[in-house]
This record gives sequence, structure tokens and C-alpha cells, in this order.
Amino acid sequence: MPENTPHRVNYALTKITTESLDLYPESFEEGKPAKINAGLNFGVNKEKKLVKVQCKNTFLQDDLDFMEIEVSCVFALDQQSWEIFCGRKPGSFVLPRDLAGHLADIAVGTARGILHNETESTAFNNYFIPAGNMADMIPKDVVLLLP
Repeated sequence: MPENTPHRVNYALTKITTESLDLYPESFEEGKPAKINAGLNFGVNKEKKLVKVQCKNTFLQDDLDFMEIEVSCVFALDQQSWEIFCGRKPGSFVLPRDLAGHLADIAVGTARGILHNETESTAFNNYFIPAGNMADMIPKDVVLLLP
């Protein structure tokens, strides 16, 4: 299928993993302003035809971490989409920027919910992962080398 031909990508969220959730009360002062550092990583499993999106958010006060969460979401793609994304660049899986952003939005929203649930009824619950368009963090298509 030519690259500019429209194609509907079908996918399913197949797994959610809380990789880590760390709270550091000794570095935390309730009510004090905080900064957040956010990061995204992508991975692919060729044999199982899966895409993994990992998001990490670190909350800081005075440059000291007081809360950190890392969550992974694994997505299965339909066969046709998988073949198209593998055929765009030899030896690579090319995840289009917009789709990468959409999957990242799901992963970040999942992390937001996990963080809320795990910190509910604590002062840490006053700090949350802000909403935003994750595609803004992804400047171009995500190219993942296939083994």
C-alpha cells in the first residue's frame, strides 16, 4: 500500500504495567510548588507484533525528587498495520508520529489514573500529571530497529 493511502489502524491495549511508583516523603513539603520532568520511550516485539509505550514522570521540589511513576502500556496492532509499518524502512518498524502520540496519550492517561489511585487520601495526591498532547513531545515518526 502506498505511504499516502489512508489506512485505519486497529489496535488493542493488551497490558498495563506499573514499572515503578516511588514516594520520597523526606524530600516533600506539602503545598510547595513543584516541577515535573516527563519522558517517553517506545519499544517493539517483532515476534508477538506488539508496541510498548513507557512513560515516566518525576516530580521535584528544589531539584529533589519527591515522587516518581513509570508506567508501560503494550498494544497489539492488526496484521495489515504491522506489515505497513514494517515495510516503510528496511529492518525497522516506523510508528507514525500521530499514532505514537495517540498511544502515548493513552499511556500517560493510564499513569495519571494509577498515580491518583495510589496517592489518594495523601498530600501527594495534590500533584498530578497534567493533561496535554503527547504528540508535541514526539518531533517525528518513531523508528524502532527490528532484531
